[in-house]
Amino acid sequence: MDVIGENLKNIRLSLKLTRKEFAQGVIDSSYLAHIEKNKNEIRAITLVKLLDQNEISILEFLDRYGNTEKKNEIYEEQASQAFFNRDVDTLDELLENSAYPNLIIRQVVCLMRDKLLCRECEFSDSRKKIIKRFLLATDSWNDDCLWIIANALEVFEDDEVCGIISLIARNYTEFDKYSDRRIKLLAQIIVNFLELCLKHKVPIWKINKIFSYMNKLPNRPVIFYEKTRLATIRIKDFYDKDYNRNI
Repeated sequence: MDVIGENLKNIRLSLKLTRKEFAQGVIDSSYLAHIEKNKNEIRAITLVKLLDQNEISILEFLDRYGNTEKKNEIYEEQASQAFFNRDVDTLDELLENSAYPNLIIRQVVCLMRDKLLCRECEFSDSRKKIIKRFLLATDSWNDDCLWIIANALEVFEDDEVCGIISLIARNYTEFDKYSDRRIKLLAQIIVNFLELCLKHKVPIWKINKIFSYMNKLPNRPVIFYEKTRLATIRIKDFYDKDYNRNI
């Protein structure tokens, strides 16, 4: 049973709000009706907005059902949005949230904050080992693992990064079966890897297979930004080569 939809309905009714009032400015009330009836899923960021708008604690909402997977997704989504917006204060608030216990994910959020503050070098080796041991000891990477990889490639040595990317390109290919979130995470991992390669001036011909993998990802709207970044990497590489030829 989808407890998320049922819980949203119960809370809405307890607040004596119509669907239109509860969902105003976030989603259409008819879509909310489908969520409440378990006919549609709800994205993590949409759930966050609904709860925030109605002054409902996210963790209290989820703790009632022990839905750890959804709690992780919401926490990760908040961190990703804050990082994209260069919002260090929100990342600090997430780190101070003692009600969220996942040590590994919190370490990654700490790294994200340090990257925004340009102090990755202060991220200790012991913290890097915590992240690396967790991932390397996990046989099958779920979406939480993929999110960690997408945001913490810097903690790995070059050969480890190449091994991770090769594993992903080899094992994560059933795109038609994946959710939008998984597709986006895979796209983020590949583009972040390619940006690292560009930064370290790795010849593009050495990583053409990775470009090929990225191009095979379905063109869903959720990865438009990553596709744009991919094109930018191609352009930068072209001009770098052109510049070097004319020196």
